[in-house]
Amino acid sequence: MLVPGIAQAETIAIPFAPPVDQRLTYQIEQHRPVEGKVSRFSATRDLRFEKAGDGYILHATLRAIDSDAPASGAEPYAAALTPLIGVKHHFHVDAAGQIVALDNMDAVWSAVQAGLAKMLAAFAPDTPRHRSLLSVQALLSGLSPDGRLALLAGELRPIFLFAGGKVEDGAGRGVRTVAGAPLGRPVPVEGVLRVTAQSDKALDLDEQLAGQGIAVGITYRLSRRTGLIEKQQRNLMLGTRAVAEKRELTPAQ
Repeated sequence: MLVPGIAQAETIAIPFAPPVDQRLTYQIEQHRPVEGKVSRFSATRDLRFEKAGDGYILHATLRAIDSDAPASGAEPYAAALTPLIGVKHHFHVDAAGQIVALDNMDAVWSAVQAGLAKMLAAFAPDTPRHRSLLSVQALLSGLSPDGRLALLAGELRPIFLFAGGKVEDGAGRGVRTVAGAPLGRPVPVEGVLRVTAQSDKALDLDEQLAGQGIAVGITYRLSRRTGLIEKQQRNLMLGTRAVAEKRELTPAQ
């Protein structure tokens, strides 16, 4: 029965139909404190979806990275991502919008290791850059196959957060997850995800989460045609420290 004066929640189905053979640009920009100064970190990737059976191949290449952070922040960032610049990744995405494999994992991993070795040879031992590279090398060498996939796909998975799923209009739905990185150790947070605006093309969503000493606010622009997140803005507060991150998926220029 419908109760007068009480809004009834509407379940909105989200498709998964990424644009095929269209060049896309995925830009991530983050602002966070390093040595008491708010610093910028950015990464730009080229993407293209190709139909493959019931799913898709996502061709992804890191094109460029940049940062204005002091060396203590910029050098680990460069050490982690520079070996991936220009390396083509062919991710297998299933019909439900989940990245399930990297079809050219061996080639990618060999390219990453070669890139790290080349960078290590360019810096003298006991320098900050050399130590950063050694830390990255040690991290990579200890990863399992699943860990390698999680690392390489990690920055792309947010695009598919709602693909093939459902969201609730009206009062929204409860959310539980973990948050804290990169300011601190992740801790449990919970809150509510709500639809704030909708059209036949897109949904605007707002997610407010909180945990022990942490507050997170995220807004999304979600395509109702592709199921992909086209814009995402995340603001995280941990005590007096803050991170602001913007992600944007657009047709390539």
